[in-house]
Amino acid sequence: MAEEEAAAPTRSIVASIDIANYPVEKIWRAITDSECIALWFMKNDLKPDFGHKFTLRARPIERWDGEFQCQVLDVEENQKISYTWKGGAKELKGFGHYIDTFAIWTITPNEDGSFKVTLTHEGFPIDEETDRCFAEMEKGSNSVLRTLAKMMPDFDEE
Repeated sequence: MAEEEAAAPTRSIVASIDIANYPVEKIWRAITDSECIALWFMKNDLKPDFGHKFTLRARPIERWDGEFQCQVLDVEENQKISYTWKGGAKELKGFGHYIDTFAIWTITPNEDGSFKVTLTHEGFPIDEETDRCFAEMEKGSNSVLRTLAKMMPDFDEE
Protein backbone atom coordinates (compact mmCIF):
# COMPACT_ATOMS: atom_id res chain seq x y z
CA MET A 1 0.00 0.00 0.00
CA ALA A 2 1.55 3.30 -1.08
CA GLU A 3 1.78 6.09 1.46
CA GLU A 4 0.13 9.36 0.54
CA GLU A 5 2.52 12.24 -0.01
CA ALA A 6 2.03 15.28 2.16
CA ALA A 7 1.00 18.39 0.28
CA ALA A 8 3.87 20.77 -0.37
CA PRO A 9 3.80 23.82 1.90
CA THR A 10 2.44 27.01 0.38
CA ARG A 11 2.22 30.67 1.30
CA SER A 12 -0.54 33.25 1.10
CA ILE A 13 -1.03 36.92 0.42
CA VAL A 14 -3.43 38.67 2.78
CA ALA A 15 -4.31 42.27 2.00
CA SER A 16 -7.14 44.33 3.43
CA ILE A 17 -8.54 47.83 3.48
CA ASP A 18 -11.29 49.58 5.43
CA ILE A 19 -14.03 51.18 3.35
CA ALA A 20 -16.33 53.69 5.05
CA ASN A 21 -19.49 55.53 4.00
CA TYR A 22 -20.85 52.84 1.68
CA PRO A 23 -23.42 50.10 2.31
CA VAL A 24 -22.24 46.51 2.15
CA GLU A 25 -24.37 45.94 -0.96
CA LYS A 26 -22.38 48.55 -2.88
CA ILE A 27 -19.06 47.03 -1.77
CA TRP A 28 -20.33 43.57 -2.73
CA ARG A 29 -21.26 44.86 -6.17
CA ALA A 30 -17.80 46.41 -6.56
CA ILE A 31 -16.08 43.04 -5.96
CA THR A 32 -18.55 40.76 -7.80
CA ASP A 33 -19.91 42.75 -10.75
CA SER A 34 -17.88 42.12 -13.90
CA GLU A 35 -18.11 45.72 -15.13
CA CYS A 36 -17.11 47.17 -11.75
CA ILE A 37 -14.17 44.78 -11.39
CA ALA A 38 -12.90 45.78 -14.84
CA LEU A 39 -12.61 49.38 -13.62
CA TRP A 40 -10.35 48.70 -10.63
CA PHE A 41 -8.78 45.28 -11.22
CA MET A 42 -8.89 43.30 -14.49
CA LYS A 43 -11.24 42.72 -17.38
CA ASN A 44 -13.25 39.59 -16.66
CA ASP A 45 -16.48 37.69 -17.15
CA LEU A 46 -17.17 36.84 -13.50
CA LYS A 47 -20.66 35.95 -12.33
CA PRO A 48 -21.01 35.35 -8.58
CA ASP A 49 -22.58 31.92 -9.10
CA PHE A 50 -21.20 28.68 -7.64
CA GLY A 51 -19.30 26.72 -10.29
CA HIS A 52 -19.17 29.59 -12.81
CA LYS A 53 -15.99 29.46 -14.92
CA PHE A 54 -14.52 32.81 -15.89
CA THR A 55 -11.36 34.54 -17.06
CA LEU A 56 -9.40 37.38 -15.49
CA ARG A 57 -7.57 39.26 -18.25
CA ALA A 58 -4.33 41.08 -17.45
CA ARG A 59 -2.17 42.75 -20.08
CA PRO A 60 -0.37 40.11 -22.19
CA ILE A 61 3.40 39.93 -21.66
CA GLU A 62 6.24 37.96 -23.23
CA ARG A 63 5.14 34.33 -23.62
CA TRP A 64 1.82 34.69 -21.80
CA ASP A 65 -1.58 35.79 -23.10
CA GLY A 66 -2.45 37.56 -19.83
CA GLU A 67 -5.34 35.25 -18.96
CA PHE A 68 -6.07 33.57 -15.65
CA GLN A 69 -8.67 30.79 -15.72
CA CYS A 70 -10.92 30.80 -12.67
CA GLN A 71 -13.91 28.99 -11.21
CA VAL A 72 -16.19 30.20 -8.43
CA LEU A 73 -15.94 27.91 -5.38
CA ASP A 74 -18.13 29.66 -2.82
CA VAL A 75 -20.53 32.61 -2.64
CA GLU A 76 -22.07 34.10 0.49
CA GLU A 77 -23.86 37.24 -0.70
CA ASN A 78 -22.54 40.47 0.80
CA GLN A 79 -19.91 38.49 2.74
CA LYS A 80 -17.60 36.26 0.68
CA ILE A 81 -16.68 34.99 -2.77
CA SER A 82 -13.87 32.56 -3.51
CA TYR A 83 -12.50 31.15 -6.74
CA THR A 84 -9.63 29.23 -8.26
CA TRP A 85 -6.98 31.33 -10.00
CA LYS A 86 -4.75 29.57 -12.56
CA GLY A 87 -2.56 30.79 -15.37
CA GLY A 88 0.72 32.26 -16.50
CA ALA A 89 3.85 30.82 -18.08
CA LYS A 90 6.34 28.69 -16.14
CA GLU A 91 9.34 30.40 -17.75
CA LEU A 92 8.34 33.87 -16.52
CA LYS A 93 9.81 34.86 -13.15
CA GLY A 94 7.74 37.84 -12.01
CA PHE A 95 4.08 38.63 -12.59
CA GLY A 96 2.87 36.15 -15.18
CA HIS A 97 4.76 33.17 -13.70
CA TYR A 98 2.39 30.18 -13.74
CA ILE A 99 0.26 29.89 -10.60
CA ASP A 100 -2.42 27.45 -9.50
CA THR A 101 -3.97 29.22 -6.53
CA PHE A 102 -7.27 30.41 -5.13
CA ALA A 103 -8.59 33.76 -3.96
CA ILE A 104 -11.03 34.56 -1.18
CA TRP A 105 -12.64 38.01 -0.95
CA THR A 106 -14.41 38.80 2.32
CA ILE A 107 -16.37 41.78 3.59
CA THR A 108 -16.66 42.09 7.37
CA PRO A 109 -18.26 44.87 9.38
CA ASN A 110 -16.13 47.04 11.65
CA GLU A 111 -17.44 48.44 14.95
CA ASP A 112 -17.53 51.99 13.53
CA GLY A 113 -19.90 51.00 10.71
CA SER A 114 -17.24 50.78 8.02
CA PHE A 115 -16.33 47.49 6.34
CA LYS A 116 -13.05 45.61 6.01
CA VAL A 117 -12.48 44.15 2.54
CA THR A 118 -9.88 41.39 2.60
CA LEU A 119 -8.25 39.52 -0.26
CA THR A 120 -6.61 36.25 0.76
CA HIS A 121 -4.73 34.73 -2.16
CA GLU A 122 -3.60 31.22 -1.17
CA GLY A 123 -1.54 28.41 -2.61
CA PHE A 124 1.71 30.00 -3.78
CA PRO A 125 4.54 27.45 -3.72
CA ILE A 126 7.45 28.19 -1.40
CA ASP A 127 10.26 28.04 -3.93
CA GLU A 128 12.73 30.32 -5.66
CA GLU A 129 10.88 30.08 -8.99
CA THR A 130 7.78 31.67 -7.45
CA ASP A 131 9.47 34.22 -5.14
CA ARG A 132 9.41 37.18 -7.53
CA CYS A 133 5.87 36.45 -8.70
CA PHE A 134 4.72 36.22 -5.07
CA ALA A 135 6.41 39.52 -4.15
CA GLU A 136 4.94 41.35 -7.16
CA MET A 137 1.45 39.98 -6.57
CA GLU A 138 1.64 40.84 -2.87
CA LYS A 139 2.53 44.45 -3.73
CA GLY A 140 -0.16 44.47 -6.42
CA SER A 141 -2.83 43.20 -4.04
CA ASN A 142 -2.41 46.18 -1.75
CA SER A 143 -2.41 48.55 -4.71
CA VAL A 144 -5.58 46.97 -6.13
CA LEU A 145 -7.40 47.41 -2.81
CA ARG A 146 -6.40 51.08 -2.61
CA THR A 147 -7.78 51.54 -6.14
CA LEU A 148 -11.01 49.77 -5.17
CA ALA A 149 -11.50 52.11 -2.20
CA LYS A 150 -10.72 55.19 -4.29
CA MET A 151 -13.21 54.18 -6.99
CA MET A 152 -16.15 53.33 -4.71
CA PRO A 153 -18.09 56.49 -5.74
CA ASP A 154 -18.12 55.18 -9.33
CA PHE A 155 -20.03 51.97 -8.54
CA ASP A 156 -23.59 53.26 -8.47
CA GLU A 157 -26.44 50.99 -9.50
CA GLU A 158 -27.50 51.26 -13.11
